[in-house]
Amino acid sequence: MTDDTVRPRSASARGSSVYRRPRAGTRTARVWQIADEITRETGRLAKRREVRERFVAEQGNVGTANTQYQYWRAHQAAPPADRTAASTAPLASVSPRTLKVTPDGRLQVPRDLCEAMQLDADGLVTVRVDAGELRVVSRTVAIRQTQARLRPYRKPGESVVDEFLAERRALWGEE
Repeated sequence: MTDDTVRPRSASARGSSVYRRPRAGTRTARVWQIADEITRETGRLAKRREVRERFVAEQGNVGTANTQYQYWRAHQAAPPADRTAASTAPLASVSPRTLKVTPDGRLQVPRDLCEAMQLDADGLVTVRVDAGELRVVSRTVAIRQTQARLRPYRKPGESVVDEFLAERRALWGEE
């Protein structure tokens, strides 16, 4: 991850989603610019309503304003140290140990295992059983694994998201 990418720490910010600052010149980047401008003008973080009103006045989509404001806000709240640590740190391994599953099916995972799993504060994981073996994966690790699997298919300089948004804008008659 670069300095313009953030992994929100709070559960209310959608777990381990990654928000990147949009590329300059796009409509989504304009929402971020408006939020930055309002923040500079007022000396406090811009409010969603203010950003939405200004963006809609420029013929922007309300949904885009709301979504991008949420991403911008999460980006503002994340400390710089957290911006690169999760994605650049190598995945850890921990020696096997015995844990107890209670009769009601609960399993308490020790802190060092949670840290090795890069488990977020929200505590959400994906679980599956493969041939009788329980596999537990945090969202952060699942995202990293998926990105690594798809990396060979990525073309340099290509942004699938920007292409998708351009197609939608054309469909909606915004450009």
